Amino acid sequence: MSVHLITNDLLDQFNELLEMTEAKLNIVSPFIGMQTASRLADWLIQNPNVKCNIITRFYREEFIENVSSVFGLEKLLHAGAKIYALIDLHSKLYVFDSHSAIIGSANFTHGGFVSNHEIAVLLSNEPEIASKCIEYFDDLLSRIENAGGGLVTQEWIDEEKEAIRKIAPNRKDKSVTYSNEAKKGVKLSKIVKPDSFEEFIQSTPKISLTHEEVWLKFEGTGEDRIPNHLNYQEMKGVRKRDLNRTFFPTRPSGIKKGDLLFLTIVSYDENNQPTPMIVGYARTDGYNHDNVAVASEIKEEPWKERFPYYVEFTDGKAIKAPIKNGIRLIDLYASLGKATYPSLQQKSNVSLKTLHSMHFRRSHIRITSEARDYLIKELDKLFTRYGYIQLG
Repeated sequence: MSVHLITNDLLDQFNELLEMTEAKLNIVSPFIGMQTASRLADWLIQNPNVKCNIITRFYREEFIENVSSVFGLEKLLHAGAKIYALIDLHSKLYVFDSHSAIIGSANFTHGGFVSNHEIAVLLSNEPEIASKCIEYFDDLLSRIENAGGGLVTQEWIDEEKEAIRKIAPNRKDKSVTYSNEAKKGVKLSKIVKPDSFEEFIQSTPKISLTHEEVWLKFEGTGEDRIPNHLNYQEMKGVRKRDLNRTFFPTRPSGIKKGDLLFLTIVSYDENNQPTPMIVGYARTDGYNHDNVAVASEIKEEPWKERFPYYVEFTDGKAIKAPIKNGIRLIDLYASLGKATYPSLQQKSNVSLKTLHSMHFRRSHIRITSEARDYLIKELDKLFTRYGYIQLG
């Protein structure tokens, strides 16, 4: 469990939590941008089991001035999201299943998530606090539904598209005026009563910032499995990778200084069955914006075009033995089951298929302290048996 203050890379953090979402995504944002809406709509189409509810504003002036996108709302509507309009909305909240949430200043727009100066609190794998956020969202949604007239429809969207077609081309002409009073949605007297908010604060468990997250860091891919007769250092040499760096296809902004990575090689076990093999662990110096390959490096090492981002190891060990002698990821699942991943701990039933799919095509994924303790214990046995390669 952790609480992080986010001042940049909010989009990466959102996408990471989104990939862990299996059942429900709730969003509260006055403005919805076209780029962010399109990305989310594509994801929802690919993940039809996820129920998405969005509470936003539906103001003609904001659509005409392009601070919010009715076309983005249309994409989300077609992707299966339920969209509700609330007049005078100013809150911003993003809740992922029942485990994590983002609260802050950022609207669900490209500016809010990428280019503006924003601040947010990431509550990662904090189910108790996330449950309070869900209570807030459900209460707000219930009040909108009870008031009636808040559900955004295709008819509403078509009406605004026609207004934009007529008005937007002339909006900079001072001789042309248009009404900025065209608003749809529910108007509620108050969103949260003062006594309810006080109750929320008092009932929220005490939390503290943590300086360590624990991750599985995958190297290799299902299409490019690493030979299992090599040890970690030999593998790095053959692949012409720096021994004390590990690379990513997207910015690993969630990885902070002091975080622990378990080195997980997409390879084969001792019976030549394809499976990720865990061969060591390393502390990292965290990701910062300078940790990216420049054009000259990519020209010299073309693989860095696909994996341009990296973090450096400050300390660590890998077994001094072939990859096939490491720990099979499936054995971790067999020992801990849903306790392997923070996002699954609140679920009653988790299938082996779900556990297998959690890491599919990911470069890294958070694991629990229970998984950390299990892996350190098992790796220490292998270090005693085979010796180890010093990292960092």
